[in-house]
Amino acid sequence: MILSFWPTVKIGTSLNLPPVDFSPEQIALIKKAKFIILPPQCKPFQYWFCQKFAPVFPCLSTSFQFPGKVGHLFVFQLAQVPYPPTKVFVGTGDFQKRCARGEKLYPYPLVVKWNRGGGGAFVYLVRNETELDQTIKRLACYEKAGPTFIVQPYIEHDKCDLRVVVIGNEFLTYWRCQQDPKEFRSNVGRGAKIIHHLYPDLEAEAVMLVKKVCKKTGINLAAFDIMFTEKEKTPLFLEINYGFGLTGIGGYARFKEILNREVKKWISQLDVSA
Repeated sequence: MILSFWPTVKIGTSLNLPPVDFSPEQIALIKKAKFIILPPQCKPFQYWFCQKFAPVFPCLSTSFQFPGKVGHLFVFQLAQVPYPPTKVFVGTGDFQKRCARGEKLYPYPLVVKWNRGGGGAFVYLVRNETELDQTIKRLACYEKAGPTFIVQPYIEHDKCDLRVVVIGNEFLTYWRCQQDPKEFRSNVGRGAKIIHHLYPDLEAEAVMLVKKVCKKTGINLAAFDIMFTEKEKTPLFLEINYGFGLTGIGGYARFKEILNREVKKWISQLDVSA
């Protein structure tokens, strides 16, 4: 029996994902299921519970085990793929103590990122010491929600980054290029333009590296953001998005089509190997 708690995936028996606990009836079905489909927005305990009884699509283990931007760094280290030089600070107090002990940051400009947030939110370009002080004070306001933040050097990259979207065994790419000279972030929601097939060779290199991450971690539904250095065109992984916009891959209808096809392939491959 196949159970789907994700309305986008119409296969087998469809159920509504409860806001909290599974009902006794749902638990009975989960225990009998051969395959289970969950939406990426499911809660960790729902995912781990289902995993006890059947294979689950998508694989969210890495998402829950290594959350936030710092978690992404561990994933990149695990898969041995390149990413920007990074310093991790567990709160503004940690930052101040380490700076007082003489720890050096990178040359200005810097990029400071709160561990949480998406769409370019809580990501700051810091050009000088005054802006750094202002940014640290701003981060102090978020500490109750999560103290950790990272600091990276700003890397020239033509204001374009590549997004590689993974859906099952399908890998889709598009570039996000910022047109606004006053905006350093390449998020579509911040004015970046979507461009397809801009640098095919770089896209192929990025897909090869993303496949390496997916093979190591089991990730089969996510969007990876990768920049290439301006001169050497060295790929650097920026972050992993387990929830992502669909405009760059053709919208919801195309996403649904690919997703349903890939889920069926996933089930078929597991059936053959069983």
